[in-house]
Amino acid sequence: MTIPQLENFLVLTETLNFRKACEHIYIAQPALSRQIQQLEQEIGAQLFDRTKKQIKLTPAGTYFKKEVFNLIHHLKQAIKMTAQVHNGKAGEIRIGHASSAMHTILPELLRYMEQEVPNLKAGLVEGSNELIFNKLMDNEVDFGFVPNAFIPEGLSSSTAYKENYLLILPKDHTINKANFKDLKDCAKEKWILHPQAEGFGYMEEILKILNAYGYTPNIVHRSPNTSSVLRMVEAGLGITMMGKSTIKGFDLNLKTIELKKAGKQLDMKLVWKTERESELKPFLDFLKQYLHLR
Repeated sequence: MTIPQLENFLVLTETLNFRKACEHIYIAQPALSRQIQQLEQEIGAQLFDRTKKQIKLTPAGTYFKKEVFNLIHHLKQAIKMTAQVHNGKAGEIRIGHASSAMHTILPELLRYMEQEVPNLKAGLVEGSNELIFNKLMDNEVDFGFVPNAFIPEGLSSSTAYKENYLLILPKDHTINKANFKDLKDCAKEKWILHPQAEGFGYMEEILKILNAYGYTPNIVHRSPNTSSVLRMVEAGLGITMMGKSTIKGFDLNLKTIELKKAGKQLDMKLVWKTERESELKPFLDFLKQYLHLR
């Protein structure tokens, strides 16, 4: 039996009239009669009762109609989904991300996916640049969003966005927008920063900026979690420095100063394994299109 044969069977089950069914599917009545006979012979059951002028389904035909309808429906869905997977509009993409990306680009991306490609799901893994690079190389994630990254050999990247840094202080700190000159004013402050993983970029860039003002910061606490860093700053344990959009969504007792003259910006990159670029192309094209629209 063939798919067209089954589809013609379903048309006949609705019309219960060979002439009307043939008009609908544009085949000759003898051809449709042969198809139904062949179908009944192959199944080994009579599907239609033809003993009266008006044909009707047999109990076997009623059961078969239900099963064929479900089969055709699932097949069409599978064909549609397969095409979407091929075009990067269905399936799952696994994304590794720094915690800051969850406060910036990822919520917007996930909302966009939900609206534009509802059959494309995202699995998320949060971690340091080093962890994400390792997972990319081991094929445990497909893409990564990493800030200020030194991209290792074997990985490719594209800039997702750039933004100024913020100096983030407790609300009652003596430094404010009116008296702040530059980061040299913070030479004697206690700093709360993310951990440093040598050779992976994020903290190294921040330290370079501070070093350019003639000092090495006094780091009293480190945490890989953005929320933890901000809450320690709120508690008056020190100050910190992060990308401008990182604090979006937080309602904390803090004040910020945008570092427009710091000389460098935070560079958030989309990263993927170079040798998988052809395999990932539909998803990569989708992500790049989103980043262009953002």
